[in-house]
Amino acid sequence: MEKRKALIFDMDGTMFDTEPISYRFWREISARYGYDLDRTVFDQMLGRDDLRIKPLCEAAFGPDYPYEKVVQEKVAAQMEYYKSHDIPFKPGLNQILEYARKEGLICAVASSSPREMIEYLLERNGLASFFSVVQSGEEAPHGKPAPDVFLMACEKAGVQPETALVMEDSESGILAAHRAGIPSIWIPDLIEIDKEVQALAWHICQSLSEVPELLEKNTARD
Repeated sequence: MEKRKALIFDMDGTMFDTEPISYRFWREISARYGYDLDRTVFDQMLGRDDLRIKPLCEAAFGPDYPYEKVVQEKVAAQMEYYKSHDIPFKPGLNQILEYARKEGLICAVASSSPREMIEYLLERNGLASFFSVVQSGEEAPHGKPAPDVFLMACEKAGVQPETALVMEDSESGILAAHRAGIPSIWIPDLIEIDKEVQALAWHICQSLSEVPELLEKNTARD
């Protein structure tokens, strides 16, 4: 593999251990309206943005599920939680960011979360300076598993998709990277994704801490 020019990070479940927090508020707010949003439903949402999972909720609960109200209250509650709690980093995050800085690699976040949430977590955790590009899937014409969010991140970073590398934990994210023509690394988080989708990833790592050494071993140097 040629030397990468940019590293593109999914955020939830890849950079921060936020998926359990998201599940908590999806479930709490849904219960407020009389619906039991369990893990069977939530697992289908993973990697997708809040604006585009309405069909999943309607399939589970019917057309009367108050989707817009739930999303609005869930995002507000989650932001309030972030402001008063420390959010754990996923293992190896600092290590790979320092590696990227040393090697002169562009770093981008391409997440399905709202921009406000992405930027807040980066600033609060002292990571904003590592990232020259922040791309929310909610700003893209189509969310993951469509490739739009990753292609937009590449365009903003000024790199060709084939010269970037995506770090992802979700099936939707790996599919999106594949459709964008970007090599990806799957880093498992809450669920095991389909074996055929796993096979689309360039590599599978158990944590971000493994990625720098992997890149060193697989980079063709002049």
